[in-house]
Amino acid sequence: FQNLAGFCERHTDFQDELVVLFEREIQFYAAYLDYIRPLKDTGLGFCYPQLVTSPQPSPERFLFQKDAFDLALAKKLGLYGQAVITNEFYLSGPERILVVNGPNQGGKTTFARAFGQAHYLGNLGCPVPGTQARLLFYDQIFTHFEKEEQLEDHRGKLYDDLARVHEIVNRLTPQSLFILNEIFNSTTVLDALELARRVFDRISEVDAVGVCVTFLDELADFNEKTVSMMSTVNPEDPASRTFKVIRKPADGLAFALAIAEKYNLTYNKILARLPS
Repeated sequence: FQNLAGFCERHTDFQDELVVLFEREIQFYAAYLDYIRPLKDTGLGFCYPQLVTSPQPSPERFLFQKDAFDLALAKKLGLYGQAVITNEFYLSGPERILVVNGPNQGGKTTFARAFGQAHYLGNLGCPVPGTQARLLFYDQIFTHFEKEEQLEDHRGKLYDDLARVHEIVNRLTPQSLFILNEIFNSTTVLDALELARRVFDRISEVDAVGVCVTFLDELADFNEKTVSMMSTVNPEDPASRTFKVIRKPADGLAFALAIAEKYNLTYNKILARLPS
């Protein structure tokens, strides 16, 4: 008994690593469940996703998410009693890259953020927004969102974009997930398109999965691995956003024409107003 008492005294600070890890992580999971409970009470769906490793070419939808939404935005809208717009995506066959186009303030970045949230939370073992989901069990997740230019580093925004994207594409694997938001928008359209095509060539070569929000319509049908998605507007009022992002060929020009029609700025209408 004296030996046992001495042993306990010598190891009073002992903590089992597994128990300590569980005690720390369970706080996160419990807090997450508390966070989503009010959202579930409003009727928004949550589900445990099926996780798959690097997808192989298949006619089936090997990755998808139904009724998805951004958690932070849903929480904010809930405070004001506003409805949450849900979206969905899927990839099948050789498809790997969701290319999201559309008007400004139409929900493109929110869609990309929700895509990343679902994968991150799903890989942690949490229920994700949506009624059904099959997501990638990734090795790493890479993101590129616009950052404010830092004057003190004397590099410039384009240089910073190039350095960040270069690091991403060099570290991608077939098991990686990437999210690129408005890359190379600080240079000319032709230069941005050339740079983006080189990035897409590298991504396609690696066969990585992800989403790219861009103002470059040409990337929407870059190759068989890209899927064109559009943030849509109200057909009767092109200035009104629906915040629905759907599979649809890029038609930025059609949107611009609708806006011009709305404000009587088409070529023919301007000519009609000019004195002869």
